[in-house]
Amino acid sequence: MRWWRTQDLIFAVVLVSISLFIYFEQLSIFQDPKSTGFYILQDFAFLPISILVVTLVLERLLELRERNQRLEKLRMLIGTFFSWTGYHLLDRLAELDRHLPEYAPALLAEPDWTDADFARIRALMASRHLGLTVTPGTLAGLRLFLHERAEFMIRLLENPMILEHETFTELLRAAFHLIEELEFRQDLEALPESDLAHLTADCERIYRLLVIEWIDHLQYLGRNYPYLYSLAVRMNPFNPDADAVVREAS
Repeated sequence: MRWWRTQDLIFAVVLVSISLFIYFEQLSIFQDPKSTGFYILQDFAFLPISILVVTLVLERLLELRERNQRLEKLRMLIGTFFSWTGYHLLDRLAELDRHLPEYAPALLAEPDWTDADFARIRALMASRHLGLTVTPGTLAGLRLFLHERAEFMIRLLENPMILEHETFTELLRAAFHLIEELEFRQDLEALPESDLAHLTADCERIYRLLVIEWIDHLQYLGRNYPYLYSLAVRMNPFNPDADAVVREAS
């Protein structure tokens, strides 16, 4: 790759030519080479500072723009994950949560929720004890569900942007760990209680990470895409009356 493209070279020549023309015009009008030389040297004295300031500002602006673009694409990937896997997995795990009735009302997001509301519920779910009742039958269903979506999640991991989001990466890692654990067990019906407790802990790990990521995703939609947030609120997996149909307020 050449440092200078043809159009860049032409642009530079034009600018230098304009500058030289102005200086020659100044000399012809004012007939004061000494003053002209003084101002030329003065301009050159400030040139490194000008370059430094412009470079830092432009570099910072470009970095900020690039970072925002990466985050936007990353959020699109997370949104795709929830559409194809996350919401369904959340439904399955929530059905196993014996403590869900105690805090489900707090998870019913409203259209007017603020950042403070999301921060409050996120702190609640991060510290709360989650108790799943896992049986061999539910593990068999989870194994089939996750196996069918493993290729999709592998494709997500292949995207380098995913690594910039630590909690989402940890969620995918926990999901793949459970897939491995379940794939290595031939007969789920013959599992001892100790192994069932181990697999329950794996499920609870995914469940907690998934709930927190879902809350963050809702907050992002509420800030940036009200129409997507409206659908997410109507299809809240913790709402037993969830319905995509928009109805008039009673």
